[in-house]
Amino acid sequence: GGMVRGACIRAAVLLAWVLASCVDGWLTYPATTGARQGWEQSQAAQRPPSLFSCRQLKMGAAASEGRGPKVWKVPAAIDEMVGKSRQRKRQQRPQAQRQEQQNVQKQNQKQTPTANVVSVKHALEFEREGHTMLRNLVSGDTLARLTEAVQSEYDHRATEAYNNKLRELGVRSGARSRAASKAALAQACQKRGLPVPTLQVYNIHRADRPSSKVIRDFVTSAEMGRVAADLMGVDSVMLYQTAAFFKRAGEGETVWHSDLNTAPFDTNHMITFWIALTDVPTYQHSPLEFASRSHRDFALAYWFTIEGMKNLDTRGYTVAKFAPLSAGDATAHDGWLIHAAPPNESKHHRKALTVSFVEAHARRLGVEGTRFEPNDVDRKGYKPVANDALVGNTHETWIPEITPGQPVRHKLLPIVYTRPGAKKPA
Repeated sequence: GGMVRGACIRAAVLLAWVLASCVDGWLTYPATTGARQGWEQSQAAQRPPSLFSCRQLKMGAAASEGRGPKVWKVPAAIDEMVGKSRQRKRQQRPQAQRQEQQNVQKQNQKQTPTANVVSVKHALEFEREGHTMLRNLVSGDTLARLTEAVQSEYDHRATEAYNNKLRELGVRSGARSRAASKAALAQACQKRGLPVPTLQVYNIHRADRPSSKVIRDFVTSAEMGRVAADLMGVDSVMLYQTAAFFKRAGEGETVWHSDLNTAPFDTNHMITFWIALTDVPTYQHSPLEFASRSHRDFALAYWFTIEGMKNLDTRGYTVAKFAPLSAGDATAHDGWLIHAAPPNESKHHRKALTVSFVEAHARRLGVEGTRFEPNDVDRKGYKPVANDALVGNTHETWIPEITPGQPVRHKLLPIVYTRPGAKKPA
């Protein structure tokens, strides 16, 4: 019973409070329309400012004329905030798209082996002088991976490289270890009074090894091909060969020579990149040196006549030397340009990777009328490797399959770049 009485008392108190509030509002609310409007304005003035203002949404024609349903008041600030939010989204959408494009570009840059863009200056220098220098051609993680891969391939094939040098000297060597072949080469050079030659390992991108794949991905990239095409001024290029040139401290000079006079291509368009894998701070560290503009005198006619190309050493060519070079810097030279390298008089080994490209429309040089067969020089020095058919500098791995005078198309010489819109090689 007590609980019921308590509940009744609470209900009565609540009812009394509600009635009192209604009576108070009825007593203070003006009876006339004019008085009510004045009262509402005064009450509005006494209220603290709100975060939201109000605007009227008219509910049809009747409401706009003061008849029909009452006007519904909606917070205008909310509507304004919604409008601003939509506007921000519209503004942010292009910004988000731009950000996404930038992220994609950054990602592509990470996957791009070449950070260098060929300038007009580079192209003109290459055309006129036959050589140019590209700073920072390779950098960062790409350079680190590439250097490690080249070193690995060099170590794997050092024995083969020593034996190749012995064959060049006319010495047959059956050495199967690096130490034995190295000792045999040193002995052969000593007997002939010759300095120990610089070790060269060719086509290090062709083997089926992880390190070789790293090199292959770099040299067959469209970015690398584009740099070659831009410098030569051609529309399409194919990869010819790669090589690791490691000149140990104290090793002698590399004699003056050109590259295209041993390559069996009927073209003047060949380029070789010499990429420093170690710093080359001075001339004593054996960078390449170039006989500037010699590519204009020593060219395709060489295969048919030596007339006008004798005694080139008396022409007075300006010798260009590029040092210092940082690891990742590169020089590029024309296939006919005469070039050399001084002895390595430093206390450090000089390591470089060379990559050669040829115009993709090049044909195999014919034999009719030529003074000698183009691949004679390389055939003497480099033979196929029995346990690695895709390795070696020899043309014998592909030249028998190409008829003289025909376009050079072979899986070992892939086309790596064709300019957009250009005619694709046959």
